Amino acid sequence: MRLRKMALRSPTSFIATFAIFGGAVSSSALADAESLSPIQPLATEQQLKIEATAAAILKTLEMQRTIDAARQLLLTSRFANSEAANQTLEQMISETAGFAALNAASKDPQNPGLFWYQTPRREWMGHSVSGSRFSFDNPDNIYRNAFIDDKSTYVFTASPTGPTGRLTVTIYKAITRAEVEDYEKQAVDTADEEHIKVDSKGAVRITIGPGDPKDGSTYLNSRGGAVFRVREAFSDWHRQHPRAMSLRKIAGPTSRVVTCDERVALAQRYMMLGAVTVAYFDKIVYPLPTNNFAPSVRRAQGTKPSTVKLGLFHLADDEALVVNVLPQAAEYMSFSVTSPWQVTRNFLDKTATRTSRQSHQNADGTYTYVLSRRDPGVANWMDTVGLLDGGMAMRWEGINAPEAGPNAAIKSVKLVKLNALRSELPANFPSVSAAERSSEVARRRADYEARCGVPCRVLMD
Repeated sequence: MRLRKMALRSPTSFIATFAIFGGAVSSSALADAESLSPIQPLATEQQLKIEATAAAILKTLEMQRTIDAARQLLLTSRFANSEAANQTLEQMISETAGFAALNAASKDPQNPGLFWYQTPRREWMGHSVSGSRFSFDNPDNIYRNAFIDDKSTYVFTASPTGPTGRLTVTIYKAITRAEVEDYEKQAVDTADEEHIKVDSKGAVRITIGPGDPKDGSTYLNSRGGAVFRVREAFSDWHRQHPRAMSLRKIAGPTSRVVTCDERVALAQRYMMLGAVTVAYFDKIVYPLPTNNFAPSVRRAQGTKPSTVKLGLFHLADDEALVVNVLPQAAEYMSFSVTSPWQVTRNFLDKTATRTSRQSHQNADGTYTYVLSRRDPGVANWMDTVGLLDGGMAMRWEGINAPEAGPNAAIKSVKLVKLNALRSELPANFPSVSAAERSSEVARRRADYEARCGVPCRVLMD
């Protein structure tokens, strides 16, 4: 299928492009886009444009063929034949395809569009959006991405719309692990809240480019970079709100317009690179013994240390994994449960993720989590959402004064029978009734969907 060259820079042009691809954008979607308030940080006209273009890309025959090729590649992984992997394969394929299409739809270094991604499927702004969660996604984070040209200069601004989460900005060489030889060195430059200059109103201005303008703004060196990524980490889903953000090019050579054909080809490439990236974790995680964590990995997140520990679980229906961790005086800490394909389990209607704010803290300052398929009737349940096998991720960001070295941050991991669970928990560890659990997950969904800023329904598998 050959498509004519078209810039995707206005509401009418993106609707025309969507029609060329064979799709349709409802009149209500356009009306919703035109009526969006400029203070809605995530529900922007640009977001709608990119999502509609991504939906069109996903419908092309070329992309469908690539999705099938990615599926065949992933079926060669050593864990692909497990029951849990079979249950969750199609979800991961769909999410990776959404990730690939959104990135391809957004590529425009001349007029960069920060777009919200790494999210589940949702219905909002008059249309439906595919999920785009990929490679240990984290629902506590609001991820926004834009492609840049490292020979050009850009200005990024961010303003609070309420209490904010921990802000980190990073320039990467690529969007996936498979595109670089050394993933841990793919960050070109980064800054966190300790380095970013903030004015009296909490607003941020960052210059991104090959040279420091020395104008008093925070500066990121973009040489060798291709992707600008913004992360806001929310410890408190109810209280914290996304910042309003913009990214604009102010100097540099004119970037060539990306054609529709090229966007489809990019999505195909990102789909296969995504599959290779998922398969790469086969080498890192799956040789490990089950019911344990790998050594800590230091992440390029800015001035203060940030670490992640990945692991596996393998349970019987009557078993639980009891995990005791140190908070490490981190500004943000979380525990997530994933499928074998590294996609986070249902975190809205279930409790497959928890931040420290969503967790009970023990009297000695530690946190004890109980991971199981069946509800153990206690606090800090990490729900596997029906799986007996999968992945785990512990994250600490903005570590100030750690109680122990990174590899000692998880004090213990123990497999126990559910009927003996109480003897393995700290004294006076809270019980949670079925009604209390229902109330807890109802709050989670309401708080997460409130991020949208407009009527929004998130769809979890």
